[in-house]
Amino acid sequence: MTLTGRTGTVVVVALIASLCVNLLLAGMTLGERWHDGPRHRFFGGPMMMGVPEEARPLMKQVFESHKPEFDTHLDAIRQARMKVADVLKADTIDQAQLDQALAELSQRSQAMRQFGLQVMVEIAQKLPPDVRREMADQWSKDRFGRKSDSD
Repeated sequence: MTLTGRTGTVVVVALIASLCVNLLLAGMTLGERWHDGPRHRFFGGPMMMGVPEEARPLMKQVFESHKPEFDTHLDAIRQARMKVADVLKADTIDQAQLDQALAELSQRSQAMRQFGLQVMVEIAQKLPPDVRREMADQWSKDRFGRKSDSD
């Protein structure tokens, strides 16, 4: 079966997104094993780059306190990805099943992002204003190439 038009585009985009996420997770896993071992798991290494030293203990404590919820979200995303993969493995693709599986993957990924934002807000509320400003400046610079107001 040849996929063309909107269906083909959706499948290709989903496959590319899945590949990117899998490469990210593989890189994080390899980095974990290569550097500090399993103690950093998901929220160490790259995530702490650019974070002021005085904020790291608090971030680590907050992330660790929410580890069960993060694990639940990650497991739900893995399961949703497996459903998409199962639909794509079929000899013929059932468009309704694929649409449903992709919608579920999108919803679970969005739930994870939303939870991550809530945790970020929790951390921000606990940080001293000067550390929070430093992190915001670094974040703006890293993400948007924008210099801080103090530069």
